[in-house]
Amino acid sequence: NDIHDTYYSGISINWSWGYGPSGARDNVVDGNLIYNIGRGMLCDMGGIYTLGVQPGTVIRNNVFHDISSSGYGGWGIYLDEGSSTILVENNLVYRTKSGGFHQHYGKENIIRNNIFAFGIEGQLIRSRKEEHVSFTFEHNIVCWSEGTLLVTYWSDPMFKIDDNLYFRTDGQPFDFAGMSLEQWQAAGHDVHSLIADPMFVDPGKNDFRLKPDSPASKIGFKPFDASKAGPRGRSAP
Repeated sequence: NDIHDTYYSGISINWSWGYGPSGARDNVVDGNLIYNIGRGMLCDMGGIYTLGVQPGTVIRNNVFHDISSSGYGGWGIYLDEGSSTILVENNLVYRTKSGGFHQHYGKENIIRNNIFAFGIEGQLIRSRKEEHVSFTFEHNIVCWSEGTLLVTYWSDPMFKIDDNLYFRTDGQPFDFAGMSLEQWQAAGHDVHSLIADPMFVDPGKNDFRLKPDSPASKIGFKPFDASKAGPRGRSAP
């Protein structure tokens, strides 16, 4: 699908709050081109928005960009209350007001092999601590030029994060929830992750393909063809 110029979320899945019974499962959201979402009109929304326990649900091979809310909550991929057992992989997310990825609360989601680029206020948001593992975040590329890398709750150990590549283009120091990379790794996070330029072909023209000598291969990132997203397999205007 080609979904654009809406004033709330591009796609919403489920309407069961928290960890109670849910009618949503085994949904596959694949190959969609979703952009110009929110348009500065409403809050608490995303390119895709999920709720509740959803075994078998997969969000993959999509492109989400230019997500803009009025106040808070202009996210790319937004796993809201109770979103659980969802696989998020091979998505390209860029130019989001509040951040590329946000999980309010949920459990055992897998976020892998995605590109999150150029969030304005933040990049990755985890907005509730719980007593179980929130998600596994691995083999992703996160690139930004402003805002905070990790927003809200990252001081507890109930998330798994490793084998990622991080790069900021503004030359400012890297900050992992108030820690240096070395301190962050000493706490058991991102032990095998790298800080390096991912070497996109031309991000200024929305070309996030990787050059042949990109260091992304060192963290196990597998390139995907974002140009195939949308009904005609084209790049967004």
